[in-house]
Amino acid sequence: MKTLKSILIILLLVFAGNSMAQTKFAVWAGLSPSFYYTSDDYYNQSSSADFKAGFCAGINVHIAMGKHFAFEPGLSFVQKGGIETDNTTGTEFKSTLTLNYLELPLDFIYSRRNRFYFGIGPSLDFGISGKDKLSAGNEHTTMDIKFGSGDNDDLKSFDAGVDLLAGFRFKNGLFVATNINTGFVNLSNDNTSKFYNAYWGIKLGYVFGNK
Repeated sequence: MKTLKSILIILLLVFAGNSMAQTKFAVWAGLSPSFYYTSDDYYNQSSSADFKAGFCAGINVHIAMGKHFAFEPGLSFVQKGGIETDNTTGTEFKSTLTLNYLELPLDFIYSRRNRFYFGIGPSLDFGISGKDKLSAGNEHTTMDIKFGSGDNDDLKSFDAGVDLLAGFRFKNGLFVATNINTGFVNLSNDNTSKFYNAYWGIKLGYVFGNK
């Protein structure tokens, strides 16, 4: 959490330092269909979960860096996870994993006419909570996911990834956007396994100060 606080302080300083520049603020919400990839080195197996619907929302700051380029840091809440099913034993087993993250995207934007835009940048993610809903036949249970690096923790709390995005801004300030985010940090606490997050964002938002 100290790292998160430091990054938030830096972002606030950046926002304050650019308050007199051509800066626009945006709020948005949408869906975050997500999945995860796992591998087991001991058994030499790998698999990808099915997509799971999620919710995402956040704020962005658009800081102009010339006529066509801008820097867009932000703060988002993103639900990630995935769904796994197994019928090999004759009884259907299902796992629905929901992981809640605070995400700090740091995107660099290119826009030719200030309407269509494209961007890429890193993202920093911090796991805050999670649940795994398990079912086997008629039996159902829910387990809390613990983030951390200890022996009793399920997944590492810090993730980092690459964010690719595209969108369109309307003259009235509304915008629609989509992004693909792939994590490249192994979140597993087990040295013989790997766990990676990925999600697809679909967003609707509003830009304040849009022209």
